Amino acid sequence: MVKSLSNTAFILRYLKILLLLAIAGLVVVTPYTCLWLYESGDVAMERAIGTQAAGTFVLFGSGVSQDFVDYKLRLYEAVKPAIAVVGSSRVMQFRGAGFRQAYVNVGGTAGNLPVLRSTLDAMLRIHKPKAVILGLDFWWFMPQWNRDPFENVPPTSGSYNYGFESLKKPWAWLLEGKISPAELFAPLWGGFRDTRFGIMAQQTDDGFGPDGSWYYTGEITGRRHPFDFQFHDTLKQVNHGIKAFYRANAGQQGPAAEHLDALTEIYCRLRARGIEVFVFIAPVAERVLAAMREREKFYPHLFDLRNALLERGIDALDLTDPKLLGSGDCEFVDGFHGGEVTYMRILRAMADRWPALLSYVNMERIDAAIRDWKGRALVPDERLTALPETDFMRWNCPKR
Repeated sequence: MVKSLSNTAFILRYLKILLLLAIAGLVVVTPYTCLWLYESGDVAMERAIGTQAAGTFVLFGSGVSQDFVDYKLRLYEAVKPAIAVVGSSRVMQFRGAGFRQAYVNVGGTAGNLPVLRSTLDAMLRIHKPKAVILGLDFWWFMPQWNRDPFENVPPTSGSYNYGFESLKKPWAWLLEGKISPAELFAPLWGGFRDTRFGIMAQQTDDGFGPDGSWYYTGEITGRRHPFDFQFHDTLKQVNHGIKAFYRANAGQQGPAAEHLDALTEIYCRLRARGIEVFVFIAPVAERVLAAMREREKFYPHLFDLRNALLERGIDALDLTDPKLLGSGDCEFVDGFHGGEVTYMRILRAMADRWPALLSYVNMERIDAAIRDWKGRALVPDERLTALPETDFMRWNCPKR
């Protein structure tokens, strides 16, 4: 009986301690976590956009969420650009320095044709630009990637509505080794930079610039090991016919007709609104393209894409091969993301093909970047980092 009472008392004391710890967590830990998220800028999308739209060079690279459609649409609303770039992450290296009129990069928002349509619709409800550059991914034009290209889908999940899950992030990152104890306590000694919003921007200067373009600074300057080192991951996708490099179904002669019709409908809707539309097919790295050409019969949705679009009245500039631009693997961030200099080359090629684009682009800056930074993935900018670009892929690239 005495032992039973003793056990009960022990359990009560244990529960009281747990209760006190929980109260301490609410009173101390929760407010500190909120302070940390605020000071690091991880939940400061509105502050970041306000600063960027005012013309200050700051980066927004939140670790809390990578679903950034909300961010792009709000930046677009704040700037109301004359020209915008829209597409997947493969258009996010178009920089504002290449344009002479107000510009926003809305790249990274369209992973397939239905989302491209809904994103453009959301943009037009906010503001009608004078011109749009559309970057196409060849995998959009196969049923395996998206079965119904006319599907009605929303442009964003609204993931920047921060909630309780956000409060777990700093502590989880500490346990996972993604942040150090010094970074966890940075708000106590002013360790965060006010020109960087979000832990990625704070740590390695990765994030979105004021124009909405993305900076891969950590990998390019050697502070972070490249995820697609020497294009191993991309080449694996090609070799096994997976992810973005799905192989065409047996008997498929080219891009799926329904998907071509979907893009044609998007293109015509923009033109009907009086918007100039410039379309290009984004490049892949030389080694990746060589691997695809060895398996050319599996990729008619790429190699026949330009002609199929032309038959529907869309004059798309096919820049699949970076050698046509004078670019190469040294200028690529990974197997299918060209770097900043490659995208300056793309702007130059598009302006040569369509003189109407000349009123929007800054040819003097474009030519200077191509001339001075050949073989680079990043045009140096002291506002971004003082660190030099490294041969981060170990291709023996001369990064002077």
